[in-house]
Amino acid sequence: MSKYILTAFVLFTMNINAKHQKLNLQKAIEMRLVKTNALSLGGHQGYCIRINLISTSPDSLIIYIEAGRRLNSLEETNQDILIVKQETIALGKFENKWVKVKGYCCQSDNHSPTQNAKYEINKLADSNLVSLARSLNAGVFDPEIEQQAIWAISDKKPTANISCKNDSLALPLRQLVAGLKGEPLPWYTIISKVFVYRSGSMQNYPQLLRGHLSYSNEIDNYVTLFILDKNGKEVCLLKSQWLKACANEKYDLNVPVKGLAKGKYSIGLRTENKELTKREFEI
Repeated sequence: MSKYILTAFVLFTMNINAKHQKLNLQKAIEMRLVKTNALSLGGHQGYCIRINLISTSPDSLIIYIEAGRRLNSLEETNQDILIVKQETIALGKFENKWVKVKGYCCQSDNHSPTQNAKYEINKLADSNLVSLARSLNAGVFDPEIEQQAIWAISDKKPTANISCKNDSLALPLRQLVAGLKGEPLPWYTIISKVFVYRSGSMQNYPQLLRGHLSYSNEIDNYVTLFILDKNGKEVCLLKSQWLKACANEKYDLNVPVKGLAKGKYSIGLRTENKELTKREFEI
């Protein structure tokens, strides 16, 4: 008799386990196991979106909301949001549930969404943004660094913007983004500040240029640090000082660039008669 009871128990257990389907959100949508919609909680980064999942299944579900999913704004002026943190959601049969998700703006020229702005779930973003989102899901970075990393790919902003005061924290992310974009790691970094206006429009303001210039000076000389625009026109003389004769010395930069317009520039050192070094940068 116990043999039949054991067999029945095993079959019952197998049946219960079969009802707990585990699948990502994309698959659940394609199989029509869930209905979805999304609303903004206000703002352009962090846990700024809530997603509504409505199960249409008579069985329980485990749904993975993927890092790398791009949520499209239903208002053209508002920013799309890239999800960067995977969420695992348990749904009972026919259950209706709201969940907050972590994401960032991936349209820097659009407006930061207001509370309850509507979004469609859409699909995964392009491969570079998906790769970045999965790396952000696996790591822990400062929010401003994460945002600059996304804009460096989604809006083709300079990779050098992925920076902070303690640059060792930002370097791994800057290396990743440079690799995804197929470009060399920038020799410099730009400390920036993002300002959000009341209208919701946003502006990224460069504050400081950091890095170093390698130079050689044959004799003790009076040297000037300068910046030129892309046409070679001098836009500012930053500093003049005596530098001793040296070979392959490093000149550390911590230069204010707050007043410079977006574009390409070069920075260098020169004496009265000779240019010692010059390198290009972009803001």
